[in-house]
Amino acid sequence: MSIHLRRLAVAASGLALVAAGAGVLSPTQAAPAHRAAVQRLEATLRPSGDPDGSGEAHFTLNKARHKVCATVSWEHIATPDSAHIHRVSDGGIVVDLGGSVTGGPHCATGVSKRAIARILNNPGAYYFNVHNSTYPAGAIQGTLHR
Repeated sequence: MSIHLRRLAVAASGLALVAAGAGVLSPTQAAPAHRAAVQRLEATLRPSGDPDGSGEAHFTLNKARHKVCATVSWEHIATPDSAHIHRVSDGGIVVDLGGSVTGGPHCATGVSKRAIARILNNPGAYYFNVHNSTYPAGAIQGTLHR
């Protein structure tokens, strides 16, 4: 038997296992390759200012390219004029994603690897907020999760 690495796809679970000789690496041991890939998060948006507002946001985070993208939908709020990922701890803006709600670029570039890693390591410590002129502090928001 050769000592070359072989990738085995496990269709039922969608997990990739890496076999090396007689040993098999678990998905946790194979994680460094996975961390380099694009990862996804989402948020269910609920009223934070506008009592009738709702929506959802889907994010892709790419640490290698310093990029965070958002696809956002909303209902029953005035036209959005900005959107951000904020820290729960102090409300500070971490990623400006205004273009995702104003028709501009849906991706923020130049986001530090450290900021992306922190978001991915603890998504519940961050929320996404959609702002408009009626509710400048935020019309709808939701906590990030996998």
